[in-house]
Amino acid sequence: MFRFLMQAFSGKKLHVRVPHTKGLPLTDENKFGEEAESSQWIGVDLDGTLAEAGPWQGFEHIGKPVPNMMKRLKIWIEMGYRVKIVTARAQDPEKAIPPIRKWLQKQGLPDLEITNAKDMDMIELWDDRCVQVIPNTGNPVGPASDPYRNKS
Repeated sequence: MFRFLMQAFSGKKLHVRVPHTKGLPLTDENKFGEEAESSQWIGVDLDGTLAEAGPWQGFEHIGKPVPNMMKRLKIWIEMGYRVKIVTARAQDPEKAIPPIRKWLQKQGLPDLEITNAKDMDMIELWDDRCVQVIPNTGNPVGPASDPYRNKS
């Protein structure tokens, strides 16, 4: 795996974190092994995470790719991880999904599943609006910034 990562990063030094949970029992049934791993997936938000976000311009407009996130996503796919695009846009699938598929194809990405829902097989969610909490406490893992909240 080290050789693969070195090859993937030759030329540019970008820090890209990969999931550490492959093989862990993270589903309701606490399954182990290849069957459990094949159903596990990583969620990646579109606007503000995989693509630059700006003022809403409609379903057809998707921002430029975010280079570090794009590289991370491609590495996960090449390593065999199942990746889904998790976006609120998918609440209206008929309007949202065709432009997203077109954008993914333009970026050289495979036909990834697009959803607006989590399930018990999701092992990670990468999103510009998430705040991770310590399980069963409601407390943030680290200092939580409030970029979307009105502070006045």
